[in-house]
Amino acid sequence: MKIGVGYIQEAWAETLALALVLVGFFISLLITNTVLVYIVVILAGFLAGRILYIKKFKEPIFPSILMVVGFLFGYVLGSFGASRLWTTLFFIIGFGLSYYLHLKKFLVIFKKEEFIK
Repeated sequence: MKIGVGYIQEAWAETLALALVLVGFFISLLITNTVLVYIVVILAGFLAGRILYIKKFKEPIFPSILMVVGFLFGYVLGSFGASRLWTTLFFIIGFGLSYYLHLKKFLVIFKKEEFIK
């Protein structure tokens, strides 16, 4: 298999997911406090829920899911001081809460006419 510009253009989602695995791993290595690990993973879940809500009807969703799972996998692998089960559960809770709040319009996307003044 030849790796070049053409391969990267075809496999951009997989390349970005691998990069996010590394980013998640190094972020969780830098955080040594267990409470901060959980807070960051809840915030990452909120962000992932927002991204997937925005991209749900506009673009193919599988590359976004691949990148989110890649980040979560790297983050869970690097969180040595925290429980991997609780880290995953807090991510799922943050993701579900963010997605639900966007779905029920408690949190809105700021690309609406009435927001721009």
